[in-house]
Amino acid sequence: MLKTHHIFRMTGLIIALFISTLAFGQLVEFAPLQHTKIKKLTGSENNLRIAEGNTLPFWDDFSQGIDTLKWTISGASYTETIGLNPPSIGMILFDGVDTNGKPYSLTQRDQGETDYLTSKPFDLTSLTTNDRESLYLSFFWQAAGRAELPDESDQLTLQILDASGSWITIWSQLGGVGIDTEVFTQEILQILPEWQHTAFQFRFLSQGRQSGPFDSWIIDYVYLNDGRSSTDLDYLDRSLTQTNELRIGEYGAYPFELLEANQSGLWSTVKNTFYNLEDRFRAMEYSIVIRDSSTMSTTPINVNTPFNPVPNALERRAFESREFEEIPVPTNETTLEIVTSITSGDELLYEVTAGDTTFFPTVNYELNDTVKTSLPLLDYFAYDNGSADYAAGVNQRSGQLAVLYSSPQEVYIKGISINFTNPNQVNQAIDINVWKDLNEPPIFRREDLIAEKEIGQEFLYYSLDTNIRVDGDFYVGFTQFTNDFIHVGLDKVNDSGDKLYYNVVGAWAQNEEVRGSLMIRPHVSLSPPFEDVVAPEGNIRIYPNPVESILNLEGTFSEARIFDSFGREIFLERQLSSKGEIINFIGQRPGIYVLNLVTEAGMESYRILVK
Repeated sequence: MLKTHHIFRMTGLIIALFISTLAFGQLVEFAPLQHTKIKKLTGSENNLRIAEGNTLPFWDDFSQGIDTLKWTISGASYTETIGLNPPSIGMILFDGVDTNGKPYSLTQRDQGETDYLTSKPFDLTSLTTNDRESLYLSFFWQAAGRAELPDESDQLTLQILDASGSWITIWSQLGGVGIDTEVFTQEILQILPEWQHTAFQFRFLSQGRQSGPFDSWIIDYVYLNDGRSSTDLDYLDRSLTQTNELRIGEYGAYPFELLEANQSGLWSTVKNTFYNLEDRFRAMEYSIVIRDSSTMSTTPINVNTPFNPVPNALERRAFESREFEEIPVPTNETTLEIVTSITSGDELLYEVTAGDTTFFPTVNYELNDTVKTSLPLLDYFAYDNGSADYAAGVNQRSGQLAVLYSSPQEVYIKGISINFTNPNQVNQAIDINVWKDLNEPPIFRREDLIAEKEIGQEFLYYSLDTNIRVDGDFYVGFTQFTNDFIHVGLDKVNDSGDKLYYNVVGAWAQNEEVRGSLMIRPHVSLSPPFEDVVAPEGNIRIYPNPVESILNLEGTFSEARIFDSFGREIFLERQLSSKGEIINFIGQRPGIYVLNLVTEAGMESYRILVK
């Protein structure tokens, strides 16, 4: 049964079936995207972990990413944003798509096992009798968070590998509407002596719909050690639990050229949240600095500021920096690094036996005491934080999306970048648009394509190739030519949903359905980015553009040369016509080509879109 508050989290076949019943398109939000962040190991960690496998004590809060020496991961992904109120920053997300974001099944009703997170083996044979009886595994879990709530038949499961090589379920949790999606619940389970052997392993797995990123579960803060009991649920640890929040005006990225004249009074405070995981109060301090990543020069915002009142046992508290008017203007374009750290007394886990203290380097509670977040000062405005947590789009031929921006002074728009998240939509035709007023035609429009991304590339950049001057409010976006959804990245942490507009029925509507920041960015400059070119004489006419087969050139020119998107000249079949030439593009790969024509006025370049 469809639940109203989940409609905008549906995707894949369910969305297709639902939308097919509508008489017109609409703006829809899609479920979480896959992310992978692999922990970078220091030299000392590598030296400690030469042998394959895990040792006790075992602890991972995922604050540094996924540690591939501790885990084997299949389908599950890393997130810092989907979980709500986690024990520390960094979590593992389970849903119905694999590591590449593809559903496990194309059949809507298919149910079964989906994502796995499996520990590397432990040799537990050297434990003493007392240690074998006091071996416990604890972890925190959450259903949904910012993602979709698992249904009543879905479940998250914990299994152990016994000595015979069989996986045994020792804990499971069913979904359902009664679960609080904003709370992380901690579980602790005894690892019985009969389960302990030379190649012990445990794994988390999710079970539910296999047709898309539905039914989401989140795991965090996993700890396995002996000397524990069923009530051992607090830790000598204080953690930061989220990415830093910092805005300049409403933006999470700001053009460097505008900073000096327009920053005063626009900076927000820096915000974060800590969690005291220990069952006792703890005096702490925090420091916040803003660092220029190109010169490493720092601007202190707070230095060793005490938390007042002193944090209580198991307290979670939001905090923020002092207010500041401006920062020193960097020499050149750069990315600012916002660094928040707490001075909490956290250190390595240790135990004292017969007066001797043993420290365990594999459990370092200091790792979650510092959080670093970026704010670009480059050539663009952005509401988003650079990470696409979700996607959104419309399903209407000639449908349009537009994002409202405002510049404090006159600028030229030199390009637009868009994070298209669905690789199956490569070579879809779109119009890149700039509007001054949505009730008027665009002041710029050009046909283009969704190109294939390079490995690691998030955004596609579309140069306007002409000087478009704006001030105050303006809109950037695109028009699509398909009834399929075109997926655009959506940052769920920063909500600028009121800046998003869509047109699917011939009239513009301000978004009220989707929360987040759609990842469409305008790139700007204070000076004209393009040289004005005098139009050549001879009444040149080029049509049709876009072209599917034959391109007609009409007018007077002495030479025509064609180049592909890599700048390589290509030689196509051509023939004379009564008004010029005909060029045969049949069989050419879709994309952008450049036509250079030489006339009496000189050489002129034209962009040709091949469908």
